[in-house]
Amino acid sequence: MTNAEYQDSYSGDPDIAAIDKAEVGRKLLIDGLERRIAGQFSVFIPVGVIGWIASLTDNRALWIFLGLQIISQLAITASSQWLLRAIKAGQKSTIRKNLWMVAEASSGIIWAAMMLDVGTLIGGSDAVLTTWVTILVTMVVSVLLAAPIAGIAFPLLGGFTAAVAAGIWLFGKDFSSFAELALAFMCIALFILAKAVNLQAHKSCHDGIEVERLSQRLAEELRRTSWLSQHDRMTGLLNRSALQERIAELGDIPTPLILLDIDHFKQINDSYGHGQGDEVIAAVSACITETLDKTAPDALAARWGGEEFIIALPECNVPDHQADAAEIAESLRSAVAKLTHQDWPARLRVTGSLGVAYGPASAFSATFKSADSAMYDAKEQGRNRIVCADDQNGKVIKPARAA
Repeated sequence: MTNAEYQDSYSGDPDIAAIDKAEVGRKLLIDGLERRIAGQFSVFIPVGVIGWIASLTDNRALWIFLGLQIISQLAITASSQWLLRAIKAGQKSTIRKNLWMVAEASSGIIWAAMMLDVGTLIGGSDAVLTTWVTILVTMVVSVLLAAPIAGIAFPLLGGFTAAVAAGIWLFGKDFSSFAELALAFMCIALFILAKAVNLQAHKSCHDGIEVERLSQRLAEELRRTSWLSQHDRMTGLLNRSALQERIAELGDIPTPLILLDIDHFKQINDSYGHGQGDEVIAAVSACITETLDKTAPDALAARWGGEEFIIALPECNVPDHQADAAEIAESLRSAVAKLTHQDWPARLRVTGSLGVAYGPASAFSATFKSADSAMYDAKEQGRNRIVCADDQNGKVIKPARAA
């Protein structure tokens, strides 16, 4: 991968993208729906308590409301799962959300109806009083747990409040003035508390998203910095230090080396400018990468400096390692000699001289000197050719192939 390709794949922006309310609301809603589904069965605890008390008081209306509440809770569970799937899949969810809110509001209405039914019976009956307290506590806890997500808390509380108001002022349920005032204050206080918690939840969620994005940005920057520390910025090949580090890890593994130097590069710079020279270096490095991907996928390629490249071939799989390295070098020479570009000057020709040497990775310095000597011999013999060094004493011998 070249540096330009790495920059194209890099998703980080100089500034963190703005976080809109819709994104925060969506995240809160998903979190709320998941928690609602996970904790839904806890609602059946107060339902069971009230059912037990209803059996003691023989209150048929309470039994009816309990049945409706069970149906309501099942509807909430089903609609929550249905809505959650739509949101995660990125589908339109208006109808599903409305049905879910209706189910939540219905639950609040039923809780209120149950409370109104037993509220007028409170006197010396411990069972009725226990039922009343259980309903109130259940509603308060439900609203507080749902408060971070307005879509859960407000329909639930709204249905409860509307039913209480209708029961007292429209249907004439017999409550003391104190009880009516207490209920009114409780509903108002729950609305205010739910709104405050909801605003705090939005802020916390917004901050959480921002922290998450900053963490992702930091991780991308660390990966980018790590990549740049090991690669040449112009070509995307390994840099000198990274290559040496990787070779040092190979120990005594047979590791032939190929050195490639672009022929007459100074003339290219002098005749066509340094910008053209940079384009040639980038094109040769891309050619090296493409050729090695086909002939030696495990090879380590690096820009050694200027117009000079080095290729390490750990553990060539052919018995005659020298011959195998020479064949790969010939593939590189041939590919470089064919380089051209429609925007390049018509007279511009690019070739390379290559030196090949064989030795273990632990003897990198000696092998490099042999390859370097062989490469200079290739230049002296006319360029655009490869020369292999004798792996016995480092002596440069005749070229393996020439153009």
